[in-house]
Amino acid sequence: MDLRPAVSPEIAMAVSEIGSADVMVAIPAYNNEQTISRVMKVAAEGLSTFFADMRCVVFVCEGGSLDETKNVARMTDVGLTVNKMVGTYRGDSGKGNALRAVFQAALDLGVKGCVLIDGDMRSLTPDWVNNLLAPVVREGYDYVAPHYKRYKYDGTITNLIVYPLVSSLYGKKLRQPIGGDFGMSDEFIQLLEKQDVWDIFVGQFGIDVWMTICAITSKVKICQANLGAKVHGAKDPAFSLGPMYLHVLSTLFRSMNKFHEFWRDVTLVEDVRIKGTAVPWEPEPIPISITRLVEEFNMGMGHFASLYREILSQDTYMRLEQISRSEVCQPEGYCDFHMPPDLWARIVYDIGIVFNCWKGNTHKLIDLSSPLYFGMVASIANRTLELDYDETEQVVDDIVRAFINEKVYLLERWKELGAGQVCSV
Repeated sequence: MDLRPAVSPEIAMAVSEIGSADVMVAIPAYNNEQTISRVMKVAAEGLSTFFADMRCVVFVCEGGSLDETKNVARMTDVGLTVNKMVGTYRGDSGKGNALRAVFQAALDLGVKGCVLIDGDMRSLTPDWVNNLLAPVVREGYDYVAPHYKRYKYDGTITNLIVYPLVSSLYGKKLRQPIGGDFGMSDEFIQLLEKQDVWDIFVGQFGIDVWMTICAITSKVKICQANLGAKVHGAKDPAFSLGPMYLHVLSTLFRSMNKFHEFWRDVTLVEDVRIKGTAVPWEPEPIPISITRLVEEFNMGMGHFASLYREILSQDTYMRLEQISRSEVCQPEGYCDFHMPPDLWARIVYDIGIVFNCWKGNTHKLIDLSSPLYFGMVASIANRTLELDYDETEQVVDDIVRAFINEKVYLLERWKELGAGQVCSV
């Protein structure tokens, strides 16, 4: 896929002025005026501290922000030993389109290693840069995924869908497959350049999971970077689902058909090595409204029951309906709502299968699934209310194991419904 259409004349000129570099920290940014300056300075400190023997660049790839992000980035001093580029990419705003410009700039500069850091990251330290980049330029890794400590209600799409599904399908336990902060080699960037997938979803929030799946299925050398806590603009999952849910799930489910011959033969799920020393940050608590989540689930069951009955297997739907009938909410707001991990795994598998043979609008199919997702978020919130980080991680591990154990169900249903062709539902 040609990456160059995303490169504006402004970015091309900045690349030409620098000429060449060994390593780069790229910061996709949009409406990050409050955080971008610090992210740039810390990234530059990491480069100058740990990679002083190399030619270094910090590149803010900006998406037409409505605030002063670009001006703040231009005025930020990153020191004398690190080059700075600031430019607005071409195309619709979205991280994937930003990375098209980043990857082309990396190729034009001839960098050997590139780090991606989100523009809203408040827990970034110089060690992050080292932990993400050193495995690439010092040890020959091609793809370095982040390994964070996150608050138990942060990253629910990751915890409940992406992490379990990537693990069970592709056989690698990458804890944050859509974490946002990655390290990669020039060889891996060249591999991504050849992927003809830069559609609307991969051009936006779907890019992170697509890169992760490409790394696994291409069998490049992968590790995880120990980054400590992730502190960013997290929100209550009951109120902030947004377009990420649609983009990530659409990309993830689409990969099931593209890489079917790969994942159908995966029977072993492996841990992935974690590199670097943890940074001593603690994640910030975020609120959660379990009552609101259960209300969303109940409204979905009330409005879309006939469609759920069509999409899900008979046994799965019957179990789901029983949960809906037995759920009880107390006047003070507590809802006794629980969804077993194995049932959730089957629900996700059923939706993924039908997505790949659905004759209707797949956007609507993903939207229809969101009340079920809200129900599972409520269930996991109830289960972890009194648990600390380590105990919550054990609950997430239970979900991963459920997805792995139910993969036989996935294979049977995939064959039964003729996924990738025309659904028999």
